[in-house]
Amino acid sequence: MIYGEDDLLWLEGDAEDAEIPDKETDIKPRHYGSKSHGYERDANGEPTEAPKARIGAYGEETIDSDEDDDYLDDDEFVDEMSTEWNLRKCAAAALDVLAVRFSGDLLNVLLAPLKDKLWSNDWLQRESGILALGAMAEGCIEAIEPHLPTLVPYLINTLNDSKPLVRSITCWTLGRYASWTTQPISDEHKQKYFIPTMEGLLRMVLDNNKRVQEAGCSAFATLEEDAGIELAPYLEPVLRNLVFAFDKYQHKNMLILYDAVGTLADAVGRELSNPTYVEILMPPLTNRWAKLKDDDIDLIPLLECLASVTIAMGQAFLPYAPPVFERCCSIIHTSLLQYQQFQQNPELDEPDKSFLVVALDLLSGLTQGLGMALEMLINQSQPNLLTLLTVCLKHPQAPVRQSAYALVGDMAMGCFSILRPFMPGIMSELILQLDPEPKVEFVSASNNAAWSVGEVALRYGRDDAEFQQWVNPLISRLIPILLHPKAPRSLHENAAVSIGRIGLMHPGIVAPHLPEFAQAWCQALYEIRDNEEKDSAFRGLCTMVQANPAGIAKSLLWFCNSIVRWNQPSPELNNMFQTLLQGFKQHDEAGWAAQVAAFPPVIQERLATRYGV
Repeated sequence: MIYGEDDLLWLEGDAEDAEIPDKETDIKPRHYGSKSHGYERDANGEPTEAPKARIGAYGEETIDSDEDDDYLDDDEFVDEMSTEWNLRKCAAAALDVLAVRFSGDLLNVLLAPLKDKLWSNDWLQRESGILALGAMAEGCIEAIEPHLPTLVPYLINTLNDSKPLVRSITCWTLGRYASWTTQPISDEHKQKYFIPTMEGLLRMVLDNNKRVQEAGCSAFATLEEDAGIELAPYLEPVLRNLVFAFDKYQHKNMLILYDAVGTLADAVGRELSNPTYVEILMPPLTNRWAKLKDDDIDLIPLLECLASVTIAMGQAFLPYAPPVFERCCSIIHTSLLQYQQFQQNPELDEPDKSFLVVALDLLSGLTQGLGMALEMLINQSQPNLLTLLTVCLKHPQAPVRQSAYALVGDMAMGCFSILRPFMPGIMSELILQLDPEPKVEFVSASNNAAWSVGEVALRYGRDDAEFQQWVNPLISRLIPILLHPKAPRSLHENAAVSIGRIGLMHPGIVAPHLPEFAQAWCQALYEIRDNEEKDSAFRGLCTMVQANPAGIAKSLLWFCNSIVRWNQPSPELNNMFQTLLQGFKQHDEAGWAAQVAAFPPVIQERLATRYGV
């Protein structure tokens, strides 16, 4: 894991190169994914998001293995090799795997040699020790934790090392332990570990070596994710440091800086709407925005960043909204025209869908942040945004449809009165997108379509005659998706939530189908964390059970399990649970007792404690 002489020649690691412009060959292609709507779970992991522009494994930027690298000139070959897999990175990867497999047993073996490395006078030895410490972070965290009160201050101090390669690997390793440094344990923990880590990484963000900048900015973005709202008291100095980097960074690191700003907005939410913070952050962003043309690839990460910023700032973003909105509409219109030309003449190069996807995602961000305040902009848009959106729903490329359905759902939540006149055209496409046998590449688009239909159903309200015509076509597609054994969990969850929400509004139409889907419905949602979406879905299920009590008979165990898995149901939902369970018991006390006796003890206990049944 120690740098070889060839590595050091390629890396030119000692250079103070912050002012040297990047070569275009330094910028690796990045792939931007559309937003997919998912739910946090109580167990078995979280929904996935699009990959971030971060430092990859073992402290160096990862390269995309799908890219065609058969035609590199000599300079490009050298640059490729510097981030290619080498003996050092393979050894670090092996240590990572061993740590996951052997955990504390491995640390017992490695503690003495690790100490020798970390406190060696040879910087190459120290650097490899810090790399090892980072590689072991995932697997050995429990065993290493007692040592972190010593190791984290050591790492923070090592950020002052004269060797840029030592500073950069230290950033990466600190990022690997960010979840420990950001634990909201106590004020003492904050003062000793969290604040010094934050200050140290912010210094590295503004280092004079580009590799250190990259590692510092990437590690700081990881810290932001783990710290979340804990960063709120420090927002002004954090923003001033990040904004200073806009003037200092060359092309390549600017991409990671956008990610760090967007991640900060996601982490602190509406705290960012403070006028002081808006005045710090928006000028450099609008300055970058003005410099980039509509077809500049660098506009894509900036649009992604702005999508997060608009949601966080909310109404405070309103003064900046008109040019952003107009440009998004212009990009969408141009992209659709280019695709139309490509379809008419397939010999042309296929247009890059990324511009279209991120423009739709930014409009989603504007809608979430500003809601009805966008009404005038939408009504004045030429061609009208809703007309463009309806075309995007038919786009041959699934990521475009995915982002378009996300925008439909966000508009349903934020400005439904603007969306409603266009719903007949939107619903016909939406129903088609809900394929009971979705191809793998279409799953994310179906996912967002399934989610958005639930949002739309809620906004139409109870027994709305216009929506009623779509209930049976929707249910006839959502139930097979819910029952499909190979559909991903996120699609099951979104289908279940939407069935519940449609059932809440139209129980008479949906309740007869209960025997068909009740068990799968409860299995899909019992692990989801309590939130408003889950609450409305369960209120829908209870409304359907009230309309058709016999429909839940064969799924009673799963129904009761999903009820007792709630931590804090809303008073309205809790009353519905109480009424239904008491009703079952009173209807046939002996039969109820016999069924409950067969339930697992934990379910019996919670039913008795919470609901007296």
